[in-house]
Formats: sequence, structure tokens, C-alpha cells
Amino acid sequence: MATDPAGARPGRRLLIVEEALKDRTGHFYEYVKSVAELNAAAGGETMVVCHARTDPAICKELNAFPLFPRSNWDGVYNYPQAWKRYFGIVRHNWLVYRIMRRFVRAHGPFDLLFAPTVVIHQLIGWRLLMVRHGGANACVGRIAMLFRNNAGSYAAGSSVPSFKRSTAILKAAMQSFRPLIATGQAKFVTDSAKLATEYRLLSRIEPEVWPSPRVSPYVDLGVDTRSPDAPVVFACLGPARFEKGIDVMQVAIKAYLAAHPDGNARFVIQWNSPIQDAAGAPYQADAELRADPRVTLIEQSLSSAEYDAAVAATDVMLLPYRRASYFARISGVAVEAVTAGVPIVYTRDTWCEDLVRDVGAGIGVDDGDAAGLADAIADAVARYPALRSDARGRAEAARASHSGAAFLEKLWGRA
Repeated sequence: MATDPAGARPGRRLLIVEEALKDRTGHFYEYVKSVAELNAAAGGETMVVCHARTDPAICKELNAFPLFPRSNWDGVYNYPQAWKRYFGIVRHNWLVYRIMRRFVRAHGPFDLLFAPTVVIHQLIGWRLLMVRHGGANACVGRIAMLFRNNAGSYAAGSSVPSFKRSTAILKAAMQSFRPLIATGQAKFVTDSAKLATEYRLLSRIEPEVWPSPRVSPYVDLGVDTRSPDAPVVFACLGPARFEKGIDVMQVAIKAYLAAHPDGNARFVIQWNSPIQDAAGAPYQADAELRADPRVTLIEQSLSSAEYDAAVAATDVMLLPYRRASYFARISGVAVEAVTAGVPIVYTRDTWCEDLVRDVGAGIGVDDGDAAGLADAIADAVARYPALRSDARGRAEAARASHSGAAFLEKLWGRA
């Protein structure tokens, strides 16, 4: 059968396993949906395995089977005792193997199993599955495992990761895949060149770097019809979290509004789930910002169409992510912004700075600098027409680098 230019072939069967998928909160739903839609458009068949408490409407939409009774992301293994945490790793890997062994026997064979959020709690389970049920003429032909979270940490000013002793388990598990990687039955994947370097330094195995599969579809890059007198809408979309600098952003917005009471700026913040600070205490939206008519809080879940419309209505995306968490990790929101021709305000010396350098436009601020962020907001308002023109002029390049065809070619390859 002839190979499709994008790498996919009609009739190929894809299994996506995302144990954290429950609802539309977070990136899990949109990511899985995007991959499934791309595969369907190329003529492939997709099944999804997800959390036992997944919204039935999502299960119906995505052809998903709600099988995982718990997820590592539920916090069920966050014990204070180290031995209990290690036992939790063993317990969950065995759960992954048992559930997926039964599923692939019943519904296989699959040409490819794609696990889009891999951590140590699943990796050994995937190794066991491929030993027993992987390979040509087996239940699972190949497996691709996407690592999107940090294994190491980065000291201030350093681009070299440091690893805790506990990552020795992750290192050993990754290295156990060497024979399968050599034969093409398995591949490690990430979505950031920086993160690929991090995992190579840990495991001595180089992951492939894949594009993000989701771009905003609602923005027309033709004639710009935006009124030059319209307020500049700054937005922070996606799940609000402390590691994304939500506290820095609130301080900066208050400072900007106080210094520019007649400023031509409006702010939209998505805050549709509880947030904890670095110490684990609840973190709330600022009462003054909540009461200010220039600030809108989105406190409900958004459908895909509503979220895409929010991106399309954004003039500048605010992304003051903490460097310690996002030096190497990507921001899907940043990808959506640059592919929509939206400039971003980002933290310097992070993956977002690489994105702006390559295919975007924006203003960088220092890590944790609320005053600098307030100044960047004022700067963006003052020179917005030029900033917008620059971002829109580079959006086609951003779309090309994160196109569905580019993702499918990575997913399936050309073999």
C-alpha cells in the first residue's frame, strides 16, 4: 500500500492511552482529541483508553474506554514515606500492564500504541506489555512514548539539569527499551529540543522531537480587520497553575492598572480549577482584580470551540512561566498563540523564548519579575500595531512547523 505524504495510511489502527483524561480541564482532552482527529482525517482508526471517571460524552466522542481506576496525577501515590512512594511506582506499573494486557488482547492488534504523558509510573508497565504482546504479528506492533515533564531540575542561570538519586529508576527503565528502540518497536518522544537533551543526559538515549498537534483554527491571517482603537486584550489561557507564574501575573496586572488607570488594556484569565501555591496551600484570585471591570475571570470549563474563540479574541498572550518548571518544557498555549498570529509575553531563557526566536513575536521578561512584567504590558500596549504585524507575519511559519501533516509524519513515519 502506498505511503501517505504525511506518513499515515488508511486502515492503520492507533491506540492512545491517557490515564489522566477525565474531562476538559487541562491539556489531556484537547491533546488526545487533536491526535485522534488528525489520524481519522488520514483514514486511520483510533481507540482511546482513559480514566474510569471520564465524562461519558468524551468517551463517546473519542471512542474511549474508561478503564483506569486511578491515575498517578490523582495524587494517590504522594506519600511522605519514600518506601511507600517507590511501592506506588511498582503498584501502578503493574496496574498499567494488567489493564492494557486485557485490552489489547480483546481489541487488538494495533499498529501503534501512543502514550502521550509518560512518567515512571507507567514506563515499566509499557516495557512488560511490549515483552509479552509487542512486535510484528502481535497485539501491539510499535509503541511511542511521549515525555513532556521534567526528569531533572535547573538551578537559576544553569542550562544543565541536575537529577535526584530517585531518577535512577527512570534511567534503568528507559535503558531497558534499547533492544526495542534498535528494532523500531519502540521510540521515546518529546516535544522540546531542550527536554530531549535532558532525557538524553539522563538515559543516554536521544528522544525524537515532535511538533505540537494542536493549533487554533479560527484565525484568518488575511486582511487584518481589527480596529486600531480597540483595547489590547491580554489573556492567560489554559489551566492556571502556580508554576505558570499566576501570582507574578496578578501582581503585575494590579501594578499596570494602578499606573495606567486610563490604559488601553483589558485582561482575561482562565481560572477554572483550584490552584495551590508552592507550599501546597490554596491560592485565590485577587479580590481587587475580580472586582475590576477591566479584568475577566473565566471560571468555567470551555468547550473546544469556546477555547479557540478565546484564543482568536486575544491580542497578547501572557505567559510568565517559572523558569524552574518551564526551562525545557513546552507551552501548548504558546504554540496556539504563535500559530494564531498572537504575540506573547514570556519568561526569558525558557522554551517559550526559543519558540519566539524561531516562529513567533513577543516581549521577554525576567523570571519572577512582576515589575518587569507590568512594564512589558505597558510596552506591548504602546507598540501593539508593530508587535501584531510581526506576529501575524510569522504565523505561517509557525503553522508549518506545527502542522497536522508534520505531526502525523512523526507519529507514523514513512515506513
